[in-house]
Amino acid sequence: MLNSSLENLFRIKDAKSVYFYSIIVGLLSGLAAIIFSYFLSYAEHITYDLLIGLPRPHSAGEFDFKSDYIAPFNRWLLFFSPVLGGLLVGILVHFFCKEAEGTGTESMIEAFHLNEGRIKLKVPFLKAIATIITLSSGGSAGKEGPTAQIGAGIGSSVANLVKAGARARRTLMLAGTAGGLGAIFRAPLGGAITAVEVVYKEDIESDALIPCIISSVTAYLVFTHLTGFNTVFHIKKVSFTDGYTLLFYLLLGLLNFIAGNYYISIFNYLRIFFEKLPVHPIIRPAIGGAFVGTIGLFFPQVIGTGLGFFQEIFNGNLPVQSNLSLYSIYSTACLFLLLAILKMIATSFTITSGGSGGIFAPSLFIGGMIGAFVGCIAQAIFPKWGISISSFILVGMGSFFAGVSNAPMAGIFMICDMADSYSLLLPLMVVTIVALTLSKGRSIYRGQADNRFHSPAHYWDMNWDILDTMNINDSFKQYLQHSIVPKQTLLSNLETRILDLQSNTFIVTNDDYTYYGIITISRTCLTEEQQCIRNILKLEEISNRDVPAINPSNTLGDALRIISKHDVGKVAVVEGKTQKVLGYIRSSDILRLYHQKVRRAYEKDINCDNLPSGRVKKSVQNLKN
Repeated sequence: MLNSSLENLFRIKDAKSVYFYSIIVGLLSGLAAIIFSYFLSYAEHITYDLLIGLPRPHSAGEFDFKSDYIAPFNRWLLFFSPVLGGLLVGILVHFFCKEAEGTGTESMIEAFHLNEGRIKLKVPFLKAIATIITLSSGGSAGKEGPTAQIGAGIGSSVANLVKAGARARRTLMLAGTAGGLGAIFRAPLGGAITAVEVVYKEDIESDALIPCIISSVTAYLVFTHLTGFNTVFHIKKVSFTDGYTLLFYLLLGLLNFIAGNYYISIFNYLRIFFEKLPVHPIIRPAIGGAFVGTIGLFFPQVIGTGLGFFQEIFNGNLPVQSNLSLYSIYSTACLFLLLAILKMIATSFTITSGGSGGIFAPSLFIGGMIGAFVGCIAQAIFPKWGISISSFILVGMGSFFAGVSNAPMAGIFMICDMADSYSLLLPLMVVTIVALTLSKGRSIYRGQADNRFHSPAHYWDMNWDILDTMNINDSFKQYLQHSIVPKQTLLSNLETRILDLQSNTFIVTNDDYTYYGIITISRTCLTEEQQCIRNILKLEEISNRDVPAINPSNTLGDALRIISKHDVGKVAVVEGKTQKVLGYIRSSDILRLYHQKVRRAYEKDINCDNLPSGRVKKSVQNLKN
């Protein structure tokens, strides 16, 4: 009885419960971000300082291990390090955790839409190890994706621990994502916005916004309290004071669109190439590492996250001042553009071959370099305008990521938080809109849904007016019956038949086949006494009798309300007078019928060419495919 009482006490009952667990998820995500950042920085210190002899610059918000000893520079070790790192990651992924490869954000998005927010407990731990190996050995990737997946795994695990339903689990998973991002990038608002926006191309997960803010702020406070209240970048004051520079910002938006388009194409081409490459999966990351190592031999700026290189620019340690000769400025501008192109190639080889790392930091590097290129050109043409290259770098960072990820608000707020300044909000918005509008919905994340309408996570958000016009009796010629069991069935017997029945939720009937209740095996909570008699425990003792049945005269809207309210996958249909069970209908059946209804209405009544928004046209067209 005590266990049952505790489970009921900690079970999620309402929004306040979700907010409470968002704080816990934020605490854990913040601590995980500290541990991950510390070990990553220490591994990079060993590789670059003590072995390769190539000290790497760090951004102001990163751990920086100082050492009196720097090894002599070893060019060949710089080349072979990504190869060896790729081989180690290939072994880890192949034998221990397939989910540890790739961006991490992609896996999180897939778990949200297709797996009810479930992430295996081992994934965050092994993902962290794989990413540390990839980045410390010279792979070109970022910390965002792995941190997002680590936080998401924490949120999912907390939800599973308190036996949360699918909706609450998805919310806590996103809260964990927000916590990880908000902590490691010291961006409490940016982390929350990124988590709710990146799962869609044209929408945000508004239900999770408040939990994500709570978690992100909590994780940020934990992270900064233990590591110091720094921002990712230390930058001298930047501002937007001259409207004429908007012309160059518009040029930056156009270049970011072109570069983003090529980046996505290169990324997708190499992804297909490595998937079809006839070699053992363990070897693929090493092959990608060989290409990255070759680039790193000549341009070591592109390996790792690359964010420390920008801190050098912001500190004035690189030759981008306006008092240089015209030739020097143009040469520097061309170098920045070349580094952006090489970063696209190096990141694509690292991640698509099976390495572990995110694309946020590489996107910042690419966009920042393009911004530096435009800033140098503007500075050379109009030297008296006092143009700040740092401003163009920051605007380029946010707008490029927004364009390739279809996450405009994420790109804007992340940069503002990371630079601790909202003074560039206007050019950020302008350039982001240009890049996003021209991109036409292309995204580097394959798993993004267009909007809620296309996500299985939101069948309860469908148009209730349409569902309330659809009668159950008219919609179904016959009802499913294979997941109906009598109440005298032993729990142990039912558990042995789950795989054969391909079901987790069952309709329970009385001896006369009238409706008794419903049971979901994965959420069955047994007391200590019940655990002792598990083999002789009958379903009538543990069934949920609070879930009502429906009649054939009810509507699909009535059925979906019951499914949504009680967080079950199906609802029993009973004959009105006798209450005998006729069968059941599932949430997926309702979703299918709803889509068919909308499609028929569209084909009959709507002319797509007259629609003011291509988004509506695209949404309905996708239903037809």
